[in-house]
Amino acid sequence: MNSNIYIANWKMNITSKEANSFFNKFLSLHQRSSDRKIIFCPSFTTLATSVQSALFNDSNEIYFGAQNVSDKKSGAHTGEISVSMLKEIGIDYCIVGHSERRAIYSESSEVVNNKIKLLIENKIKPILCIGETLEQRENNNSDEVVLEQLSVCLKEIPTSEIIIAYEPVWAIGTGKNANVSDISAMNTVIKNHMNKLGYIDEQFYILYGGSVNISNLSIIDKASFLSGFLIGGASLEPENFWNIVKR
Repeated sequence: MNSNIYIANWKMNITSKEANSFFNKFLSLHQRSSDRKIIFCPSFTTLATSVQSALFNDSNEIYFGAQNVSDKKSGAHTGEISVSMLKEIGIDYCIVGHSERRAIYSESSEVVNNKIKLLIENKIKPILCIGETLEQRENNNSDEVVLEQLSVCLKEIPTSEIIIAYEPVWAIGTGKNANVSDISAMNTVIKNHMNKLGYIDEQFYILYGGSVNISNLSIIDKASFLSGFLIGGASLEPENFWNIVKR
């Protein structure tokens, strides 16, 4: 498994103009590595120009992903972005099932399942986010919640390359922290269940996405079966993100 996958999820931050400045600075710091993969997930308005930018023509380790996609192929769905639109501009990855989409926009695992089917049909690799809330953890339901999310989201999905991002909602902005034992235990649960679903180890990667920053990275990195990180706020400044990537 590749242990150096870094996904920058910019959420609803950084305009296209600001992104140009970010990438110019980041690429001035960037040094190639043969075993590293960097995936930027900026806003939809930034995606097309970034993917087609000459800045990235000479890079073989930087990729782009969308933060979301519609679960419908096309039609009267105002404001939605279809998978064919992502495919047209050369997107490699797409985040689905993020905790904010689940909590704020009430997206179910069934909806996420439809999105994954469309992505795989169009040869875009899914980044599937899973994780439990504080209430679910305190009720000792963590494993049950994560296993159900995996089972439903991947139901009737042909086995192919997929990134699983474990984001414990209880450790994001709550002041509580997931330790190495917590992450290792959940990664083991995820790995075993993915194997049970028919995925061999080479077909999936497990990332951690619970408030990752330069301060806690070296500790989290010791977790078992960890292939990289899904990074939010700490990816918004080029120097900060590069310090995480290059470590």
